[in-house]
Amino acid sequence: MKVDRHSRFDTMFYPETVAVIGASDHDGFSQALMSTKLRNRVFLVNPRYRELHGRICYRSILDVPEKIDYVVIAVPAPNVPGVLSDCIAKGVTTAHVFTAGFSETGLPERKALEDEVRDIAIGRINLVGPNCMGLHCPASGLAFIPDASTQEGTVGVVSQSGTFAEQFLSVGKLRNVTFSKVVSYGNAVDLDCPDFLEYLTHDPETRVIALYIEGTRNGDRLRRALTEASDLKPTLALKGGVTPDGERAASSHTGSLAGSPETWRALFQQTGAIQVEDFDELLNSTLALSCSRLPARKGTAIVTNSGGFSVLETDLCVRAGLEVPRFAEETTRELRKIVPLAGTSISNPLDAWPIYYNLPGKPGTLADAIRTLSHDRHIHSIVLHFDEVSYLMRILGDAVESLLKELIPVMVDGCKYARDTMDKAVMVCVALDAYSEDEDDRRYHLMAKNAFEAEGFPVYPALGPAIRALFNLYRYSIRRGRP
Repeated sequence: MKVDRHSRFDTMFYPETVAVIGASDHDGFSQALMSTKLRNRVFLVNPRYRELHGRICYRSILDVPEKIDYVVIAVPAPNVPGVLSDCIAKGVTTAHVFTAGFSETGLPERKALEDEVRDIAIGRINLVGPNCMGLHCPASGLAFIPDASTQEGTVGVVSQSGTFAEQFLSVGKLRNVTFSKVVSYGNAVDLDCPDFLEYLTHDPETRVIALYIEGTRNGDRLRRALTEASDLKPTLALKGGVTPDGERAASSHTGSLAGSPETWRALFQQTGAIQVEDFDELLNSTLALSCSRLPARKGTAIVTNSGGFSVLETDLCVRAGLEVPRFAEETTRELRKIVPLAGTSISNPLDAWPIYYNLPGKPGTLADAIRTLSHDRHIHSIVLHFDEVSYLMRILGDAVESLLKELIPVMVDGCKYARDTMDKAVMVCVALDAYSEDEDDRRYHLMAKNAFEAEGFPVYPALGPAIRALFNLYRYSIRRGRP
């Protein structure tokens, strides 16, 4: 990427001043921006107000006494051309048009209005949108939803949908995903998906790219951008509108050209992008790629506490494309030294429920078992399934908390050994019954989740998502040519 092109996008993502045109006492943009490091450099514009949120509200962007780098335009669609012209006269560098009601409506007069907006902008101002949430950058303070994480991270998101981008930020915050940049680009009358892909590909702060796309007006350029991105860093892609009804919905959402599912599948295969099937898989795989080791091969060990569920867990792995191989003989011998014979299975999956509760000083702990597995030449990934909180609460009552405070570090230490010493991919499932209303149950699960996340492990609420994310780790590992 040329230096001047990269600098252009740096200017967009790292503004020194921001204005919200169409600000009100309830708009999310003002609230979001005034809670970040940009809070003292945010200017509000709306002729209906003289003051908002305890600060001056200007009648026009032309009345703001300082230079403005980035504006959010949230005014009725017919007013956008005039406001955009004022922004250009003011010397604004980037305009994000939040307003909807353009070509996505299917109305000829609204398509003409969008064309007018494009003609005003091209060559005069960087235009994001219309019909989108714009740009989010924790490092600069750009934000488009209140309470979004301000923690700087490594995941870059490019989304045609504004709600999708919002959800990625909101759910990602709960799942310990941290972001470098998030883009919602909407109808893309000026800057389109390939523009942002090219930037994130060369952005040193971005290590993983997650893409949600409904359609494109320039397939060749998208193909080149995806190829370059996938060559340099993990790039995950979710295509919206893969059914006839979904394709129709995509057209009415952003006015984009969708194309057949087969065409898109071929595009992702040719470019090396990892195609996923839904929002959850995109988020779960992004989490794994942002913090996990890459597995060298498909061999997966499952550590569980249930013989019945171990059968289903094996099926999950095999259906996802992984393997659950037999342990090597030396592994079995070492496991038998620490795992009691009765009621257990030292095959793969490892059903070693009695040692789940052993603390250091006893003959064997879960950490000992995980260390043993990590030396097995057939095993390249380990999935730890922990869902014992409800059971422990039933048999221990109030004493469960003190046990968990000792037990959880044991499990974490075993996983750290497998990852840091033996270079294995480790996925953790801390399973919580979605219907549980017990506050202690949720608190104890959160205790375990937080402990693993603090050490940089990807944590999942169920085994299915963890295993699917692990397979996508393997897919990327193969692309990188790991033996």
